[in-house]
Amino acid sequence: MITAIAIDDEPKAIQVIQHHADKLKNINLLSSFTDAQEALKYLKENPVDLVFLDINMPHLSGLELLDNLHLKPQVIFTTAYSEFAVESYNYNAVDYLLKPFEFDRFQQAIHKVEQRLELQKQTHSYCFIKDGFKNIKIAFEEILFIKGSGNYLDIVTKAKTLTTRMTFLEMVEKLPASKFVRVHQSYLVNVEHIDKIENNQVYIASEKIPISGRYRDVLYRRLDLA
Repeated sequence: MITAIAIDDEPKAIQVIQHHADKLKNINLLSSFTDAQEALKYLKENPVDLVFLDINMPHLSGLELLDNLHLKPQVIFTTAYSEFAVESYNYNAVDYLLKPFEFDRFQQAIHKVEQRLELQKQTHSYCFIKDGFKNIKIAFEEILFIKGSGNYLDIVTKAKTLTTRMTFLEMVEKLPASKFVRVHQSYLVNVEHIDKIENNQVYIASEKIPISGRYRDVLYRRLDLA
């Protein structure tokens, strides 16, 4: 499932994206924004696989938004201005949809995203975590959840817990957005290991992890429970 958000200062343009996305089972449009600055705040805390992004927006353009992101998602530009096409590909955009675009063209763009994400999955299935003077290799699939405390993280795997000096933002940049979601200011969980959700808690193995109100909606939309 591709997780995505839409950013466009025109509500009608977002409605079109939502309408097209609703026809596809492989994409989950988690949220939409008409204010690019609000979208930027969201993305810094809730990384996604894909962003549908208008370029010509007031206060903060689509290109400026990308310049402010450390972790850049896949991008499909959606704009009424063809003159931005060349510049957009400097940002390694997956596709460029010129408004108004029909469902077939939208579907083609999503297929390109699938192909690129699959290629990433094949080439990046692990990361290295610093432990003192050592760098330890950890497979993404082995990570159950991550707990933060100040500038330190406890990375809990099936076999052990590794403590490392790292911020959440630094860790998020290493992880695939399709597998991990933040559920609390201090917790990031691997969605593939969630056993159940009950009483504002996520159950993973024998652990009960709290879900805060700030992240609840994101989690539920991510799991298609909203």
